[in-house]
Amino acid sequence: MRRNISPLLLASSLLVAAACDQAPAEMKDPPVLRITSPQRSLIQKGTTTTITVSGTVTPNEVSQEPVEKVLVNGVQAIVQPDGSFNATIQIKPGATLINTTARDHAGQVAEDTRAVLAGELRPVGSNIENAITAAMAPPAFAKLSAAASTMIEGMDFMPILAPMQPMVHSGDESGPDCLYARGYVDNVDLSNADIAIVPTQAGLSFRAQIDGLDVPGHANYAVACVDGSTSFRVKAQRVVVTGTLVVTPAGNQGFKTSLANESVTVTGLNIQASGIPGTIIDMLSLDKLLGWVISKAAPMAMEPMVNKALGGLAGPKEVDVMGKTLVMEVDPTAIDIDQHGAWITMDTKMLIKGTEGSPGFIFTDNAMPNMDPGNGMILGLADDLANEMLAELHATGLLNLHMPAEGGTFDNTNISMSLPPVISADPADGKLKLVLGDMIATYTNAGHPVAKAAINATVDLKIVPASNGYGVALQLGKPTAKVTILDDIANETRLLDKDLSLATEACLAAQIESISKLLVNIPLPAVAGLQMRNMSLGSDDGYVMLKGDIE
Repeated sequence: MRRNISPLLLASSLLVAAACDQAPAEMKDPPVLRITSPQRSLIQKGTTTTITVSGTVTPNEVSQEPVEKVLVNGVQAIVQPDGSFNATIQIKPGATLINTTARDHAGQVAEDTRAVLAGELRPVGSNIENAITAAMAPPAFAKLSAAASTMIEGMDFMPILAPMQPMVHSGDESGPDCLYARGYVDNVDLSNADIAIVPTQAGLSFRAQIDGLDVPGHANYAVACVDGSTSFRVKAQRVVVTGTLVVTPAGNQGFKTSLANESVTVTGLNIQASGIPGTIIDMLSLDKLLGWVISKAAPMAMEPMVNKALGGLAGPKEVDVMGKTLVMEVDPTAIDIDQHGAWITMDTKMLIKGTEGSPGFIFTDNAMPNMDPGNGMILGLADDLANEMLAELHATGLLNLHMPAEGGTFDNTNISMSLPPVISADPADGKLKLVLGDMIATYTNAGHPVAKAAINATVDLKIVPASNGYGVALQLGKPTAKVTILDDIANETRLLDKDLSLATEACLAAQIESISKLLVNIPLPAVAGLQMRNMSLGSDDGYVMLKGDIE
């Protein structure tokens, strides 16, 4: 019977065999390196841009080879006669991996890698300024217009009009009296709608052409103190409303829309109001009712579509994330429109319920990214947004790993995340990296700890099109890992420290590959009923940039 062999066990076996093939004379012991500062998994609050790394280094007691030099992230340390040393290195806001190497005259190297998070520490659930930026090109608005036309043709206008009823009224400023008129709309039917939204220097030019409009209603009134109520019907072959669609941020309500500089043209008007006294017809101005209805209803009907297209969310939303409830709020703060398109900035708040006790997340202040939507749409997501989410997931313990191994000198590896993972959108090379800092691996055999290590790794992130452009695949590259065997548990695995390190790296790579297989086809979301396609991913000054077409 064929058994499945875990990547960690296979790598360990191969490395043991390779080690046994070497002659004893070839095995050399590296210097003894200990780092005393900074502590592992350090969170450095504030604006510090440097950090001093201190420790001791001594020749290995077997080889007694003198120490040649100590490097910390490429900076040569000052080593004192007693073996103590220090080096000051530059750190940037976010995650920094500190790699210290000590080399002796025989070329043997001892190594220690640890992580530090530096910058402004904010509580989870805090507001992130300019967390999302978005831009839409004029062609995207053309697609949005076509979608709006279809949407309005099938829309129920009555919930929109309900707060405005009665739609027309006169003589009732102090309430119904001996002479007043109120006109109510009971329904809105139409045969065709054509909506055009065009970004211009003056804002969003709006044109709504409604064909075959049929509006039944009823009037309540009084003439000479005699009350009455009668139905009416107003029809038109065509109603055209033009103006400037004004879009304004409305906090956690998303965007509000209204129509300015409106102009109404009605063709083929037909009023059916038999039984209503002429005085009341004059007071109701039924000849203007259709223009009034469309000029108010059409812009308001655009509001939910604008919110979806431009990213606003009406109030806090609850989303399931890995079995936890995420409360998320998006608050638009600014919108700029000209003939080249629209640009929007939004703040966000997010909190996974139950993570309020998290130490927080490192916030890095970013400049605004370059927002070129091409012929479609572009979204910029601040890396702070992802890092706050990762900090909250870290607080739940969901990111910890448990990896069983079949047989060998240990049967389980438990990896706990001592720091939350950090996504870095590097403006220098345009690449996204996932930094996994100071993951603590404990190797056990029958429940007994037999070794311990710190794993520090970076993983390249890349998004490529999938499903003929209607989906994306998130590719996690091969991790670049550094494994430091810790001395707080004696290594009883019968593997040399360096071989256990290599086996751990192989296991981490296998885990990353397994996760990547789950991310091969992520469908792109629809935006206001429009499908996003051909999404590409990049980075710009601390933002993850998502750019795609709309069709």
